[in-house]
Amino acid sequence: MHKYLKELYSIENIMKAAYAFTDSMYIHLDADEHNYLISLCTKSMEESKELYVKFENELIAQKARQIVAEKTKYIREMIVSRALASTLITKNINDNIKETDFNANDILKDWFEENE
Repeated sequence: MHKYLKELYSIENIMKAAYAFTDSMYIHLDADEHNYLISLCTKSMEESKELYVKFENELIAQKARQIVAEKTKYIREMIVSRALASTLITKNINDNIKETDFNANDILKDWFEENE
């Protein structure tokens, strides 16, 4: 059993790292006041020391993904919002719109071009 500090890793980090190994390991998760307690047992004959090394590498990868996601959250939201906003059609729904009424240049216009 190995201990991992709660102040270093979130439960999401632990669960994602554990899930990555459910095909090759039996995983037991527990916790005390300050630590997550993880027991790993291989489904094959791999050495247990190697199991924890692999698990810890995956745990670090999950923590790094979480940090990147938190740091880029607002940029990603802005990109998606801008992409969705630029696809809105400004014609009235009540107008009889024909397929030939759309111009590809209007739809594919650069975000930073001035409206004419």
